[in-house]
Amino acid sequence: MKMKKVLTVITVFVCVIGLLVACSQPAANNTEAPTDSGLKPSDDVDLQSSGDSPANTEDLKQVKMGLAMNSKQAPAFHAWADYLKLRIDYEAEQRGYEVEYTELNADNDVTKQANDIKDLIAKGCDVIFVPCLDSKAILQSVEEVHKAGAIYVSYCREVSPEATGDQIPDVTVNFSSEEQAYVGVMEMFKIMKEDGIEPTSMIDVFGDVTDENAHNREAGMRRALEDSGYADLQVTIVDCGRWEPDVALANIEPALQADPNANCLYTSSDFLMPGIQTGLENAGKWEPRGSEGHVYIAASDMFPIGIDLLGTRYIDTGVDQGCYNFAVGAAQSAFDLLEGKPVEKVQLILGTVATNDNIAEILATIPLWGNDYR
Repeated sequence: MKMKKVLTVITVFVCVIGLLVACSQPAANNTEAPTDSGLKPSDDVDLQSSGDSPANTEDLKQVKMGLAMNSKQAPAFHAWADYLKLRIDYEAEQRGYEVEYTELNADNDVTKQANDIKDLIAKGCDVIFVPCLDSKAILQSVEEVHKAGAIYVSYCREVSPEATGDQIPDVTVNFSSEEQAYVGVMEMFKIMKEDGIEPTSMIDVFGDVTDENAHNREAGMRRALEDSGYADLQVTIVDCGRWEPDVALANIEPALQADPNANCLYTSSDFLMPGIQTGLENAGKWEPRGSEGHVYIAASDMFPIGIDLLGTRYIDTGVDQGCYNFAVGAAQSAFDLLEGKPVEKVQLILGTVATNDNIAEILATIPLWGNDYR
C-alpha cells in the first residue's frame, strides 16, 4: 500500500536566508519539505562541492536521464523543467555523477509523449521523468520504462489510480492537489463569512479531465463544501478542455446565464483566469472584493495572473505550486533510487497559501515561482 506524504510549505515564517540555504544542502527525503527558493536556472547558484566529489571526470559515475515534458504552453511547465535540471545538476555534483541529460517536449500530444518516452528508452536513459498528459494512456509507457530496466519518476502529475504492477511509478513527486483546492475553498468561505456574505450557488471551473490533478482538486473542493456546511450548495461545472482559457470562456458564459445568482467560484487553475475574467465581465459580475456584485474566487496554482488578481482583490484565495520543491524531491529521489536507497513512493507538497489580505506580505518575504516566470 502506497504511503502518501503531504509536505506543507509554511507561508509566514520563511525567510530568504533560509530559502537560499535550501539550495546549498540536499533535502532529506523523510523530513519537512525544503522551502521554495524561487531561484531560476539563470540565477548565479553556488553549487560548491562538499569535498566528497571525485577530483576529475574520469572518476565520475556516468548516468543518462531524460525528461518527457507534457508541454511548454504554460509558465509553470517551464518552471518544472528548469528547476528539475538545476537540481539534477546539483545532486550530480554532490554525489559524483556525470549526467547525460535529454529533454523532449510532447507539445500537448499524447501520442508524441509516448513516442518521446520510447526515444528516451532507446537512448539508454536510466531515469525518465514524466509529467503525463493523460493519466491512463501513460500506463503503457510506465510499463515500457520498467521493462527496459529504467526508473520512472512521475513528476508534477500523477498516473491513474488504476495502475497495477509495472504500471506503478517508482516515485511520484507532485503538488498536494487535493489539499490545494480544499485549503483554498475553505479560506474563501471563511472570507465570505467575515464579509457577511452567504454563498448562494457556485461555479466550478473543472480542470483537464485527463489530468489527475484536476480530479484531485475536484475532490478537495467537494470536501471543503462538506466541511464548511455547504454540501447541498448548487454547483455548476464548467469544462476547460485541456487547460484552455478560451474553452473555459465558451463554457462559463452559458453557465452564468443559467445561474446568474452565483456569487462564488472555484477554478482548478488561475491559468484559466483570462477566460473566466472575460466571462464574468460579460455577465456584469467582474468586481473587486468590497464592491457590490463581487464574485468570490478561490484559485489554485498562483500563476503570474493569479498573483496580480490577488493583489487587486479580484481573486480572494490562492494556493501556489511549490515548483522548486518538486524538483528537489524528484532529483533527490532519482539519485537515491539509482543508489539503492529507499524513497517515499508518493511525495505530495502543498505550496504557499495566500489571500488578498496577505499577498503583499507574502511577496515581500517569500519568492514565488509565479514571479520568476512572468
